[in-house]
Amino acid sequence: MRKKTFFLWSFIFLLFIFCPIEISAQKKVEIYFFWGQGCPHCAKERSFLQELKLKYPQLEVKEFEVYYNQENLEFFKKVAQAYGFEALGVPATFIGEQVIVGFDSKETTGKKIEKLIQKCFKTHCSSPSEILEGKEKPKKERISEKEISFTLFGKEIKISAESSLIFLGIILGLADGINPCMFSVLLFLLSYLLAIGSRKRAIEAGLVFTLGVFLIYFLFMLGMINLISLMGFISKVKIAIAFLAFIVSLILIKEFFAYGKGISLEIPERAKPAIEKLIKRATIPSAILLALLSSLVELPCTVGIPLVYTTILAEKPGPHVPYLIWYNFFFVVPLLIIIALVAFAFAQVEKIEQWRLNFRKYMRLI
Repeated sequence: MRKKTFFLWSFIFLLFIFCPIEISAQKKVEIYFFWGQGCPHCAKERSFLQELKLKYPQLEVKEFEVYYNQENLEFFKKVAQAYGFEALGVPATFIGEQVIVGFDSKETTGKKIEKLIQKCFKTHCSSPSEILEGKEKPKKERISEKEISFTLFGKEIKISAESSLIFLGIILGLADGINPCMFSVLLFLLSYLLAIGSRKRAIEAGLVFTLGVFLIYFLFMLGMINLISLMGFISKVKIAIAFLAFIVSLILIKEFFAYGKGISLEIPERAKPAIEKLIKRATIPSAILLALLSSLVELPCTVGIPLVYTTILAEKPGPHVPYLIWYNFFFVVPLLIIIALVAFAFAQVEKIEQWRLNFRKYMRLI
């Protein structure tokens, strides 16, 4: 009996000796936090992480500013690659094997971050440095927490970044598509083909022209996203794009009050003979070339709108192609409506052209 008691107390004594050592030697939880100076969501998360550091003394937060520090930006790309993702947006938080992109609030994203940290304290959790060195393999899981909130009739409404981009794609795509430059080319094409007595040919050429415009704009915007991504998170680039959009807006407002006078965002006179020549060929290949030429000379008309959308989209992690397809579909919707009106004889080309001339200055304000 005494032997059993001795062994029992010895076991309890050993537990008391080793348990504090286990606690004191507990591995620190390391997280990587990538942020940008001037990013409001980043500022909110930085403040939240400071609170967590006070709450969890063994939490080690390594911060990397990427807007103004090229070395940190390159490191961000390297870490993201190790996790199997593309570095396209901040704030980005690497905790264990997971990545959280974006930060909404303490109550939403904050709780998810804290739960992951608590999980890492309780169980084995690979650190970003271990994953970067190839000692551990991350789970290919990313949590996107970007949301947009607004107030409607006194009630706060929140929508995800994905939903907001879809909604924005509709609005900006339609606004981009409603412009007198492209309308004039399509109407000229349709009127010429109808004049020579070929409605079917007019519809076919109109659809090919519209498809060509869709593809050219899609490729242009895809190229813009890749260019912005290559430049990285450089605030000066964003400022330059915002400035360009502002200048274009001023010119469009000027067009409302004095259309065609001074600096004007319309198809240049020197390009019109080439466009007219392609229209009079009245073939499918000429419709494709017409789409290419008119898209290139028409870009100054609404260059600000696709630039704004691609800049927003470039900051979103994940595939961009579906959003570009969505945007450009709504971009060509006005052209499809014109073709449908002509195809089903709901309206004559001359009347649509007269409407375009009467309302073109108002279209500049869209």
